Amino acid sequence: MDIRPVTSPEFESVYAILYGNAQWLLSKNILQWPLEWLESMRPAIASSIDLGFFSAIDIDGQIAAVLEIRSAPEPLWQHDLAEALYIHKLAVDRKYSNREVGRKIIEALKTKATLDGKRYVRLDCVAHNNGLRTYYESCGFKLKDIVKTPVVDLALYEYTIQNGNAE
Repeated sequence: MDIRPVTSPEFESVYAILYGNAQWLLSKNILQWPLEWLESMRPAIASSIDLGFFSAIDIDGQIAAVLEIRSAPEPLWQHDLAEALYIHKLAVDRKYSNREVGRKIIEALKTKATLDGKRYVRLDCVAHNNGLRTYYESCGFKLKDIVKTPVVDLALYEYTIQNGNAE
């Protein structure tokens, strides 16, 4: 699975996948990405794309999934200085669901983290999204903490790279 950088002209395609996922989650009564919040994030997403943090996975010449990958210590993780890759806004276009695209992306990121000398792959999701939490746990992630924010509780997950190998 090739993970490639997103280019600025692809912003609307990236945003459409994120928005489509947000709508789908809402239809399941899961508030992962509130639509108003996502709309307010348009400039930050565009900036993140421009800075090279957003990536895409193509299937048959179409963007099938998007995600943001960061490696700097993050406030949510209390600026922990451990070498880690942080996954954000992982979203698979609904027409590619049930094709193991998300799992393949996660496995590719574990390999990338290993090759980059990282110790962890980390991500977060809303704590009440039990389906997503179970999915991440099935991918080998361990719950590290539940962080309370003014809006929602977030579940922090971590995958440990063992001895330079993805576990």
